[in-house]
Amino acid sequence: MEIRQLEALNAIVTSGSVTAAGRMLGRSQPVVSRQISDLEAELGFLLFARTRPAITLTEEGAEFHQEVRGILADLHQLETRVQGMRSGQVRPLRILASVDLARGLLPEALARVDRFSSVFRQRLIIEEVVHEAPASALAEGRADFALINLPVDADAIRVHWCGQAPCMLAMPAAHPLASRDVVALEDIHNTDVITLLSRYRMRYHLTSSLARATAGESRRHIEVGSQQSALALVRLGLGVALIDPFSIRGAQLDGIVLRPIQTEIAYMIGAVSQATHELPEGAQRLIQGLHLYVQSTIPHYVDTDPSGLRQKASRKAEALRSA
Repeated sequence: MEIRQLEALNAIVTSGSVTAAGRMLGRSQPVVSRQISDLEAELGFLLFARTRPAITLTEEGAEFHQEVRGILADLHQLETRVQGMRSGQVRPLRILASVDLARGLLPEALARVDRFSSVFRQRLIIEEVVHEAPASALAEGRADFALINLPVDADAIRVHWCGQAPCMLAMPAAHPLASRDVVALEDIHNTDVITLLSRYRMRYHLTSSLARATAGESRRHIEVGSQQSALALVRLGLGVALIDPFSIRGAQLDGIVLRPIQTEIAYMIGAVSQATHELPEGAQRLIQGLHLYVQSTIPHYVDTDPSGLRQKASRKAEALRSA
């Protein structure tokens, strides 16, 4: 299997035809056709269903192409890095962050940390990922560390710090429960609810907590992919939502009221990296700075071990909270 064959496959999918792929790659149409035929022979299955005038991927071809796209992207990244090494460019600092943390906590925390001590010299890359992606992404070397919601299943992951804080109930400012200081989930009678898609463990935790509390009630239910989407729907009066305190940092809360919940529903986040990877100094300082920022700004945050068992707060964190 050759890179030129994989390039030919991707070019056909991107351009829509063998002829257009040849123009894109600077190869003749017969050469591209032969590269695909050779690749199919090696794979043992057809990549394309050749029904003129259209050319479409087979089911196996579509699955294989998804893998090829990742390989070509990694090769492009490697080529870019090699060019940077030749020209003496400093290696970029790379961070993975779950979608909600990348748009909520991370920008504000990064600005605070960088204001006191610059953590990257030339280039910083922040990649948004879903909950299940960081373990494999770190193992592949796509980032120095990840800021994600926990727990995460991976033996090769080093947890630098982790902790939890209670979720709150977000509701429209005009909601009848907005006048209360503390809300019991059981008090949400016949109210439409907004929850996160529950395919990931921590999201399932939030979704099931709200679903259990309102079981048996006649209501509508909206599922969304991010906390930011949930807040937008709450603002427009389409329901109430459980919101973690990390994702709402920097969010626009006009028209929204946040209330503590009588029964605590904890949400855990942490900074993790590949256990065998030696972190650059900038990454280490940023991890420490993010931890201090979380300790000093998130209400009722407590450090825990990866299982969720609480640890005694550090003296530095207590001093920051009282400052």
